[in-house]
Amino acid sequence: MGTKGVNKKSFAFYEELPYRASPESNKVAIYKRHHTQKHLPLEERSYYIHIPVQGTKGGVRKSLGIANRAEAILKAEEMAFEAKSDLRGGISLVPVPVENLVEKFLLFKKSRVREAWQGKKDMGKKSITQERYILIRGKLNNYFLKFLGRKTDVRSVPDKKWDDWESWRRANNTRPELGNPKAVTIQNEMVMIREIWNWGMKKGLIPAKPYLPFEDEDLVSDDKVSRDTWDANEWNSFKGSLIHWLKKQENKSDEIVWDCFVSYQMLFVLANSGIRVGECMKLKRKDVKFRLLKNAPAKYQEGKLSCLLQIHKSGKTGEREVNAFCGEFVKRVWDKSKYKQNEDFLFCHLDGKPFTTKQFRKYFYQMTAFSNQDEKWGKRFQPYSIRHFYATTRLQNGTSRTAICENLGVTEPYLRKHYSKYKTRLATADLFKVNEALDVETLDVRGDDFFVPDVEIQQSYAV
Repeated sequence: MGTKGVNKKSFAFYEELPYRASPESNKVAIYKRHHTQKHLPLEERSYYIHIPVQGTKGGVRKSLGIANRAEAILKAEEMAFEAKSDLRGGISLVPVPVENLVEKFLLFKKSRVREAWQGKKDMGKKSITQERYILIRGKLNNYFLKFLGRKTDVRSVPDKKWDDWESWRRANNTRPELGNPKAVTIQNEMVMIREIWNWGMKKGLIPAKPYLPFEDEDLVSDDKVSRDTWDANEWNSFKGSLIHWLKKQENKSDEIVWDCFVSYQMLFVLANSGIRVGECMKLKRKDVKFRLLKNAPAKYQEGKLSCLLQIHKSGKTGEREVNAFCGEFVKRVWDKSKYKQNEDFLFCHLDGKPFTTKQFRKYFYQMTAFSNQDEKWGKRFQPYSIRHFYATTRLQNGTSRTAICENLGVTEPYLRKHYSKYKTRLATADLFKVNEALDVETLDVRGDDFFVPDVEIQQSYAV
């Protein structure tokens, strides 16, 4: 009988055993409580176990569900051995609430946030932007915590719990005004959950398992997805409505009128350059060089302004030079802005402060809502859709993949997989090429499975 059982206040029975979870910890003990199972005689009440753990306040305390002393001692020996093994493997023995896991993970992520003007060369390839950190924090707080429960012990979450994620997520969207979350949004969140779960296992907060959540899902990370964008006719309809949107702002405050004017120009700069919105925000006047096009590829381009844009190293893919047919739109802001110094931001407010991605996004949504773009075309347009539109347009117009990749700051496989939306119906001339020097009969292409024209045009299509 240990000394803790002498006072009879809490323990009806208390016995220390010759087992320890670690050499630094106190001995494991079993005991019965005065204030539990009062309807039973003492000998029929269940034993509890206390496994002291160095560095924790209370260690592990739980019911053994066993009333017999000999059986309780055997069970305690087994649990002490498992505890010792887990501690050696770096696995936590005490409960880890989901909110604690999130807090620790966000501290880790925050340590990787680079400053606004730092690049990956400064902070490492695994560094992230402040905007990315805010997105991760919001997703974890709005969904992950609510799905599992803030106080739930992460060590006790069953694998089958993740089977309910997608249906729960769709039923608990915090922004119903945006409609049902797209499949890619849910996939991106699955990737995030995998990351935090894997991090938790590496840190010993979650018992190691051979599988991560959503093991059967073929997931892609959120920077490797294809966004909705406009077809050529859809874009022409959209841009035709924008001048009316801009005119509608004329009676508003000077600040709003200016911001709408700048946002309008920015939209076309993005569509003609493919640069990211965040890269556009950081452009200063010193980063722009105008060029007058001579011997232009198309007649309408002759004598027009193009731009060389120097992208800052803090962008997602580092510094690069972008050659774009957007000089006209840049020049409008360039001339009207009262901030003329080299270090002044190109796209700034009336007070000289630079636009933010959030501010441009607000005006972008106003533009798309004005002409009802999402409903009209059955798509979900985002500011990043503009970058995809640029890539698609350049590909469709025959620009080499190498040139497009240099402008976008991506690799060719990445471009082909995630940005290209090449429209085969617009490639008739390319797909229907005929080399008359070929021996057609040798190729045996006269069969019905090759081409069956209508009767009315049989002669004109005869091989």
